[in-house]
Amino acid sequence: MRAKVSLINYLTHAIVRLSNRLRAVLLRYYPSALHVFSSLRTQIALQFICAYPTPEAADALSFAQFETFARQHSYPQPKRLPKCFAHLEFPYPQALPETVLVYRDEAIQLATLLLRTVQAKNTALRELTVLFEQHPDHDIFASLPGAGKFLAPALLIKFGDDRQRFLSPAGVQALAGTCPVTDSSGKRKVVKFRFACDREFRDIAQKWAITSKPESLWATLYWEQARPHCNSDSHAYRCLANRWLAIAWKLWQTGEEYDEAYHLKQRALHSKPRSD
Repeated sequence: MRAKVSLINYLTHAIVRLSNRLRAVLLRYYPSALHVFSSLRTQIALQFICAYPTPEAADALSFAQFETFARQHSYPQPKRLPKCFAHLEFPYPQALPETVLVYRDEAIQLATLLLRTVQAKNTALRELTVLFEQHPDHDIFASLPGAGKFLAPALLIKFGDDRQRFLSPAGVQALAGTCPVTDSSGKRKVVKFRFACDREFRDIAQKWAITSKPESLWATLYWEQARPHCNSDSHAYRCLANRWLAIAWKLWQTGEEYDEAYHLKQRALHSKPRSD
């Protein structure tokens, strides 16, 4: 699982680099190809560029042929095809023939590489899912709000199997770099960003904080309370990730699944003022 998570992270970065380069190339001679489908990183968008790599090829395409292409590549939203096809008919600025000639081959090569990389990532995700479902701690990490197909197993491999490795949540938080470092000497006290950490773990934890916000009422409330006291959105999400890691550590230790209703109830009980 650790190897699969590392591979998926690597492929994700490769997809970003290749798609940025392909976007820059298409803007030079074929801007309509960027807007036909929802994302340049979808397989059908890349297959379209390989099949119709120039504005002239797209201009010669009829709507019936476009429908056939979408059907052959299993496009899941046939009702959106007229809107997709309309982007090909939009009057974008026309590139010079020599510009098209210069960049056409590069666009095909980049689209082919990007398509293979996307397919490789999807294959690795499916393999990771199979391994994750077989793990004894699957239910714990799968119950975490917003963790999803990738972040749940990624968090699992960062926690590991040895319950004695982290004797308190502070150990997990320090490894992930979500908690700051306090540097004090005499009357001097400075709270600094933690640079020495597992940066892959910090990236995973912060992404989890971002994806958990729409899925968890507690996460939304915590982020809204923390944001005015933080320097940026990233800082606020890092604070939220820090709290989430403490919760995940407790579940990891007890073997229990996350229960949002129970968590909100406990937070409400602990926030009540004490009576004299």
